[in-house]
Amino acid sequence: MQTDSLLTLKLPEDYSFSDLKIRRCVDDAIDLDMDLVKLVCHLNGLDFDKVCQNPGPVVTTILTVWYKSHLAEGGEPDVLMEELRSQGQRLN
Repeated sequence: MQTDSLLTLKLPEDYSFSDLKIRRCVDDAIDLDMDLVKLVCHLNGLDFDKVCQNPGPVVTTILTVWYKSHLAEGGEPDVLMEELRSQGQRLN
């Protein structure tokens, strides 16, 4: 189980941060594998349908916690995540 100062999340053991396949869209939105987000929601008892109504807070938390864990385990920095961190978007 990985933790963040604001939330404790269970992350799927059979997946890595790169499996989220995050990318920036044309409109500066972030796209990622929502099936994997659904799995994280399921592991943590979160209602995925409710999360989809306002995904920002939960998705940001998932990205934050998982990326911190990824780096702590010796993972390579992700260009987009580092860009978001430098913008101060609660990903640092």
